[in-house]
Amino acid sequence: MTQPTNLTQLKKLLNVNSLLSGEGTNPKVAKNEKLGVLGGVLHLAPADLSGFEVCPMRSEGCTAACLHTAGNPAYMKNKNESRIKRTKAFFAHREAFMNLLVLEIAKMLKSANDQNLDLAIRLNGTSDIRWESVRFKLWDWVSGRADRHVAANHQPVTILELFPDIQFYDYTKIHNRKNVPSNYHLTFSLNETNREFATKQDRNIAVVFKGKLPDEYLGRPVIDGDEHDYRPNDPRGVVVGLKVKGKGREDETGFVVQL
Repeated sequence: MTQPTNLTQLKKLLNVNSLLSGEGTNPKVAKNEKLGVLGGVLHLAPADLSGFEVCPMRSEGCTAACLHTAGNPAYMKNKNESRIKRTKAFFAHREAFMNLLVLEIAKMLKSANDQNLDLAIRLNGTSDIRWESVRFKLWDWVSGRADRHVAANHQPVTILELFPDIQFYDYTKIHNRKNVPSNYHLTFSLNETNREFATKQDRNIAVVFKGKLPDEYLGRPVIDGDEHDYRPNDPRGVVVGLKVKGKGREDETGFVVQL
């Protein structure tokens, strides 16, 4: 592959218009601004919708209830197509994909600084990828444009290492993620098959509830996770209660907790 030398060539290679969604496209992320945080989210096509698996620990219940199905049905076709294109680009042109992601994060960081806000990025808006293990080589022209230094001898880096000044955060169902950088906050996500792992987690646990949130669940206090999306701000040792949305209202697998 001939390395693209500008943004236009890069997007053409990947067949995408953009990777990150900003606060204007996600109402819950927009709520983060009241905490002084500007949010960006990477949405891939969940499960194996693209032909590539991006949710290795998914269950029947969470697959059916995925937030990918939430939102205005009128936009579903375009949303599907965009997310499938991104996912295929990630697997077909990993290095190019990651360099475009660097450029978009850098642009969003400038916007956050201009507004006197902190920047927080969710890389797994609708996926569950171990980003702490995804290494790539930063291209020289991208390094200059994004104001990020190329590693010695062009050694591969992770996106988390490249932006130590940014808070990343995600939900995950992968129970054994260790050695995660300090700027990557993870909340474990309960489904109908991983309760055994959930109860052993040091991390907070996200639980989808139908009806009113309880005061306590799994021996932990429950907080309202829908007040905002900025999980790094949550107290430790809690259950993050999320009200069921989209097709999750039809769940019969036990993924959605009904008390």
